[in-house]
Amino acid sequence: MMPIQMVSCRRCVCGLLFLLALIPLASHAQKFKDPTIDELAMTSDAKAPGAPAVILYREEVTDNFNHFISEYVRIKILTEDGLNRADVVVPRTASGHGLVIEARTIHPDGKIVPINSPSSAIQSRNDGTHYITMPAASVGSILEYRWTLAIGDALVTGVTPGQQEFQNSALASAVPFWNVQPDLFAHKEHFYYNPLGDQERNVIGNLSITRIVDGEIAHYILFSAHLPAGAQVQVSPKQDYTLDLVDVPAFVAEADAPPEANTRYSVRFYFTPYLAPDTFWAAEGKRWSKEVDQAAAPSADLQAAAAQLTAGATTEDEKARKLYDAVQALTNTAFVAGSGEGAEQLGGAGTPRNAQAVWAGKGGSPSELAVVYLALARAAGLHVSAMRINDRRRMFFDPNYLAIDQLPALIVVFHSAAGDVFLDPGQKMLPFGDLHWAHTLCGGLLETANGTTASATTPPNNLKDAVSARLADLTLDPKGGVTGSVKLLMNGPFALHWRQINLSEGSQAVVSGLNEVLAESLPTGVSATVRQIHGIDTTNGYFEVVAQIAGQLAKPDSKGLEVPSFFFASQKLTTLANQKSRTQPIAMKYAGQQIDDAVFHLPAGFSVASAPQSQQIPWPGHAAMVVKVQAGAGVLDVKRIFAQSFVLLPAQDLPALQGFYQEVIEADQQTVVFSASGAAGN
Repeated sequence: MMPIQMVSCRRCVCGLLFLLALIPLASHAQKFKDPTIDELAMTSDAKAPGAPAVILYREEVTDNFNHFISEYVRIKILTEDGLNRADVVVPRTASGHGLVIEARTIHPDGKIVPINSPSSAIQSRNDGTHYITMPAASVGSILEYRWTLAIGDALVTGVTPGQQEFQNSALASAVPFWNVQPDLFAHKEHFYYNPLGDQERNVIGNLSITRIVDGEIAHYILFSAHLPAGAQVQVSPKQDYTLDLVDVPAFVAEADAPPEANTRYSVRFYFTPYLAPDTFWAAEGKRWSKEVDQAAAPSADLQAAAAQLTAGATTEDEKARKLYDAVQALTNTAFVAGSGEGAEQLGGAGTPRNAQAVWAGKGGSPSELAVVYLALARAAGLHVSAMRINDRRRMFFDPNYLAIDQLPALIVVFHSAAGDVFLDPGQKMLPFGDLHWAHTLCGGLLETANGTTASATTPPNNLKDAVSARLADLTLDPKGGVTGSVKLLMNGPFALHWRQINLSEGSQAVVSGLNEVLAESLPTGVSATVRQIHGIDTTNGYFEVVAQIAGQLAKPDSKGLEVPSFFFASQKLTTLANQKSRTQPIAMKYAGQQIDDAVFHLPAGFSVASAPQSQQIPWPGHAAMVVKVQAGAGVLDVKRIFAQSFVLLPAQDLPALQGFYQEVIEADQQTVVFSASGAAGN
């Protein structure tokens, strides 16, 4: 028999046209279960105090032999807030094609209310998800539902037209991703995966099956697991996979945490040609490097363009900068008006476009523009390497997860005489030598003289390159009214944020956003209106915003005028400072500095009655706050500098972080008192 090649889709689910009538899909899943007396009477859960609802049982099945996937869930509603669980998400299919739904609500008195015509009850949200609403849900109810979906057709080659429909259906398969940690406490969970279909179990026919992943034969199925202590995926002799868990805590999104892909308990299955990480990344790196080098091969046009662009440059650094400016001037499809910001994949989504085609078209995706820079730099004789990395907004690089699609971003490393310079040509408005914050401290594949390496990491940002300054010039009147101006100065990621919004959403979005930021930054009773914006359409220098302010800063009393020592609101530190425990690492976007400087011009006849002292609050090696206070005739200058140099902290460092933050918060609560000269000291 001739072999069949099947292109495996990691998450491909759609309607099954063949064998649907022959397989009673619902019969394979967990049967509905009569509730116990304790379940019906339950009003709270000692294992999940205060929970609005809990999962009594949850099961997920992916059965490729029987061609279906299913989910079965029993949820107990404990409070009014838990009633939002009555909307149950179901798979999105064409008019419910191939989807079987069963659902019922069980009241505390045992009364059962089944859902009528569940398939016709499917509704859709604006985000495209489909859901059903459980009938007559109330506090104390048990929501029980099951959906079963036929697995979609595979893409089969090497068979006759008469065999096509049969083989497409017979080889249909799905590879699951188990979300082990839902947003509710789960008493019991069961997961099952049968990866082998009819052909592989040699039930119908004896055709060999070849899975192709990234152009190579994928002999193995592996999984990447992040599970609670003691939990383990079990593999049977028949290569079925099961996982059973009890008392799984609800996933809680913590402030300043890594992406959920790295923190939520889960199991990710995938087919791969390799078993060992070192072997996989060496082979995948070789394949990817060849692919990107072919795309970046300098054509005659690119060689001519590189020579013209670098004419007059006397150093390699000058050449590299001129080429970078040229690529930045091209249209970046991720940052055109209305598109929003995005990171395109290179490799996982197919072979990248040739650099010549992108250059001739005067624009492309972020990854394609990085390929153009690579080609121009090589044409100019510069020593540059491609590097494919993760994006910290989405997930951290896990070298034990053997899949290159976790590395969606392409950057370039310029090997200059002074050292390596990491460049991010695919990020519009980014200065030469900077990386987008989501591309700092990232791992991935780097081209080297001997091939590629998967052990390279991008550098962190420099503290001096992430500065946000808020400067206020304030005039007080005797009744506590204030007028004046505020100036915002930003560089690095602060400036990049607004410059890219200007490209993607327009200037009005920038003004609206800045007005919101100012409203959150100013004391109650004081408002601001943006008057001028400078440096929005250039990467050179600071991004500058000038605003006019007015309002009531203080009410006069027997002491005079009492105003906040620090005119601007400080960073929102209270969430982390008050957190009782921490399960996830602490992940900031980047290291940075916030400089606040407010100059108060006192009303005639007033002087400073009391003010905070200059001080320093250090957290050695991690952060510091410095306060400088200087008084003069009719004026007071209060400067606050907050610097944070860390990006990632283990959860066990939370107490040290909280100790520092509490000191900062306490200092931030100080006030200044201005009094008429005759009342000073009273």
